[in-house]
Amino acid sequence: MFKRLIITKIMKKLLFFLLISIISYTSTYAQDPIVIKQDSSVRDLDVEQDVRELPFRQRIRIGGGIGGLQFGNPTVISVSPMVGYQVTNDFTAGLAVDYQYTKYTGYTALNLYGPRLFGQYRLQFLESILSRAFAQAEIQKYYASSGGQSLDYNMQTLAGLGLGYGGFQITALYNFSYSANGLNSPYSSPVVIRVGGFFF
Repeated sequence: MFKRLIITKIMKKLLFFLLISIISYTSTYAQDPIVIKQDSSVRDLDVEQDVRELPFRQRIRIGGGIGGLQFGNPTVISVSPMVGYQVTNDFTAGLAVDYQYTKYTGYTALNLYGPRLFGQYRLQFLESILSRAFAQAEIQKYYASSGGQSLDYNMQTLAGLGLGYGGFQITALYNFSYSANGLNSPYSSPVVIRVGGFFF
């Protein structure tokens, strides 16, 4: 029980730190000057710039998602801030912290939270059919607490496909760790849909 309380406090501090990082990064990034090259430009504008030529800071991607919003019975609120690093033009690795609040009338609220590590790989061969298609794989570790009780879910492994438009993304993943008894997996289905994206 004491261990669960410590884990809960750590997760809340991690979520707070991630949100502060997002706010501070976007406020400082917005102040960078815009430099427009004139005729001396050495790069063809039709050719995508190799992100490996960019400084570390410009390869950071910040975003998140809000999902499962529902008010009434039950009330469900789900948020997921995330930070990614663009390793190459095609591959991005990142960390997200998910939190979901669920409350049924007459019952104690359920808090579900945990980190997930993910990787996205752009599928260029599909771009003639689907713009910005990508494959995604992730591992996650979730915890739940309700009325002084806590639950430690098994590690979850998911993989699937997604589509992006600008910074917006929608992803359909299959949970290979899904268990129908609900004790080993926080999901009610092996198929998980995520909506969100990188916006900065």
